[in-house]
Amino acid sequence: MPTGSQDGASASGGSSGSRTLSRGLAVLQFLGTTADGATVAELSTATRLDRAVLYRLLDTLGDEGFVVRDPGSRRFQLGVALVELGARASRGLEVRRLTLPVMRALVDAVHEAVCLAVRDRTDVVVVDRVEPPGLFVRVGYHVGFRHPLAVGAHGRALLAHLEGPDRDAFIARQPLLASELTATRTRGFALSADELERGAVGVAAAILDRSARPIASLGIVAPSPRLPDPATLGPRVRSFALDVSRRLGYSRA
Repeated sequence: MPTGSQDGASASGGSSGSRTLSRGLAVLQFLGTTADGATVAELSTATRLDRAVLYRLLDTLGDEGFVVRDPGSRRFQLGVALVELGARASRGLEVRRLTLPVMRALVDAVHEAVCLAVRDRTDVVVVDRVEPPGLFVRVGYHVGFRHPLAVGAHGRALLAHLEGPDRDAFIARQPLLASELTATRTRGFALSADELERGAVGVAAAILDRSARPIASLGIVAPSPRLPDPATLGPRVRSFALDVSRRLGYSRA
């Protein structure tokens, strides 16, 4: 079934970059429907893309590991890079599924908003939030909110458990960060106050997978008048995060 057009764009047009992306996705989508892969001729028929365009797309996709070409049959198939991306997406869905009941239990225990965040390169992004009913004064830490990894409790909870170059790059830019990350890792939770929003505090702990890699951070955000000493809730947040970590296969103390 055709999935594209000769010029690779919809009737409404689009930028060169979006057309290239659309063409590449059309190729990947078609390859995903074939058990034995496809030749350039078959791809051209299915996507209605010129063969010269297809060769350029396939070269780029091949360089990135998204497609591979069998040297004997000369057929293209999906590459292992897509398997890796799928595995990451699956882990993200799994951690949200496992964490939601824990978030609700933590909300019931502390009567404040509880958030789940994940790392996106050098940033942290909020992916879920649960709050108690009747919460009139809120901290603006909503789903989709993004901020630098080195800022805020949720970010530093993740950063404290990174290893090697990923962590070292942040410390090289902010040498004083090293002691804070060490303290965060030692006590098992990170703290923040007045960093992302004046009058707001946070406490968060990392959720670790079976290899002890940080895949998310679980924590509380609240106005400082309601939570003047967020460290008092640190052990509880750490305990809830550890519960999720163990469900993901983490086995250390």
